[in-house]
Amino acid sequence: MTQIQVVGLNHRNAPVDVREKVAVPAHDAPRFLAELREKPVVEEALLISTCNRVEAWMTGSPEDAMRRALRLMGARGGLSEDGLRPFVYDLRGEKAVTHLFSVAASLDSMVVGETQILAQVKDAYRIATEAGVVGRTFHMLFQKAFNVAKAVHTQTKIAEGKLSVASVAVELAERVFRQLKQKRVLVLGAGETGELTAQCLKDRGVSLMAIANRTEARAAAVAGRLGATPVALDLLPKTLAESDIVVACALVEKPLVTAEMLREAMKAREGRPMFVVDIGVPRNVEDAAEKIADLYVYNIDNLKDVVEKNMAARRGKIEEGRRMVEEEARAWATAQLGA
Repeated sequence: MTQIQVVGLNHRNAPVDVREKVAVPAHDAPRFLAELREKPVVEEALLISTCNRVEAWMTGSPEDAMRRALRLMGARGGLSEDGLRPFVYDLRGEKAVTHLFSVAASLDSMVVGETQILAQVKDAYRIATEAGVVGRTFHMLFQKAFNVAKAVHTQTKIAEGKLSVASVAVELAERVFRQLKQKRVLVLGAGETGELTAQCLKDRGVSLMAIANRTEARAAAVAGRLGATPVALDLLPKTLAESDIVVACALVEKPLVTAEMLREAMKAREGRPMFVVDIGVPRNVEDAAEKIADLYVYNIDNLKDVVEKNMAARRGKIEEGRRMVEEEARAWATAQLGA
């Protein structure tokens, strides 16, 4: 009997300072998968790594596979297996299937109803397939997960309202300043999340917006579409000093914004406060910045109040979606796994 298993951690049980240590950027995923798949311990493998979760999906020998996944994850962040274990879940069989369907349908997301996660799961499946570590079981399982996610979104309408981590970050900024129209805003990062963030800000009436990115052409393209100003990274210190709000969401392996940059920016602002929302994982802003006077730094785990409001407003849709997921997972596991 095939045993499906997921060993992972997410926003519910691991803080951002742990998640960022074990996160695997897309360009490193094939190498991670090659190390993870070791027959007969791991027959099939797939990795989902986003800002809110890192999950190793496997078939094979569960106990040995769990230890292998823990060892590889821990090695990325300098964590021992024992040090990582308190943050990790190990789900098998029908429980793993239910979890996957919930993840793909965004029911396990920090922002329930966001649509980015389905695209991220599809990317994870594509990368693993191209790496040659997906077999018949995962082909069938993940195709079913995509179908279930589509059905949940269609039937429950849970994704109505253009929800995303980016929209929640902007809502938090709006709570602080009430009116964003006259504020100068810097978006750090011009990937998918950066563009979503910039669009959310524009929808709130922000017109004084700069976009910085490691690839200047990408920053220019996004800025051009949204009527913003592209900024080169070497101008980042000056732009920080001019910004009332910074939303940081660049894909980085170490912070782009140092505490020293922000210390100098706050001196130039002469007591005018700055609000920073760092939704990057790994984080874009150094920890030490949180101690700077008149600077208010929030990370992705600080969005809970806004997220809980979102959850409360969608309680009925969430419950309906979970019932659908549980029924589909039970039927699939019974048919395919003999559960």
